[in-house]
Amino acid sequence: MKTQQIKFENILNDANMSRRDFLKTVGGGIVILFCVGDKSSLEARRGGMGAPSDFNAYLRIGADGRVSCFTGKIEMGQGIITSLAQMLADELDVSLDSVDMVMGDTDLCPYDMGTWGSMSTRFFGPPLRAAGAEARRILLDLASKQLQVPVERLDVENGTVFDKSQKDKRVTYAELTKGNKIVRGSSVQAAIKNPSDFKVIGKEFLHHDAEDKVTGKAKYAGDIRLPGMLYASILRPPSHGVALTSVDTSQAEQY
Repeated sequence: MKTQQIKFENILNDANMSRRDFLKTVGGGIVILFCVGDKSSLEARRGGMGAPSDFNAYLRIGADGRVSCFTGKIEMGQGIITSLAQMLADELDVSLDSVDMVMGDTDLCPYDMGTWGSMSTRFFGPPLRAAGAEARRILLDLASKQLQVPVERLDVENGTVFDKSQKDKRVTYAELTKGNKIVRGSSVQAAIKNPSDFKVIGKEFLHHDAEDKVTGKAKYAGDIRLPGMLYASILRPPSHGVALTSVDTSQAEQY
């Protein structure tokens, strides 16, 4: 392997830079990435991406009634493949088994800077729950018009909206959406559920991926092989406080 010509420059020229300012510069933005309306200095420099305000970015109800939950976070053994699904299931009033997790797909999922620091539940969970609550309320509005029943008389169980006083008068989420994106919005923010109303959150369930892991079906990063796949090598700076200014990539560009 050829030795690449690399140059670094100091990014800590200010000897008086505080620890707080340093952490902001090197990556503190992940801490508040999914807090709506709040941005760190790093996030602002990278385009000001925050949590999407459109709940369709977080979920999709299919024509078969199954719910796709989109998250830029990935499962690393911490159990969010199940816990995030629980949050959405509770807010939407659907069964946990009907939620399919779509994780880390950059074509489909909300922007995310990474999965670390125990931030998935604390910072992605609230906007995910808010998206579920907003979708539920809009679906109730749609059901109210279709069933010709006031919203106050409606309730939801396992993705089916019904008239509490005439329970055979009902319509499913799948029938309301027909697999299409819900483009209708609301000017008032829907309230998320109180813990006393939880039916799924806080309950014990097998992890969504438990069977695949114990049977060997699960694929890990080390299992992935793609045609023409290349391998990366981590290049580390010679000391703290330096940044890459140039690198010779001519050898790598031959492949």
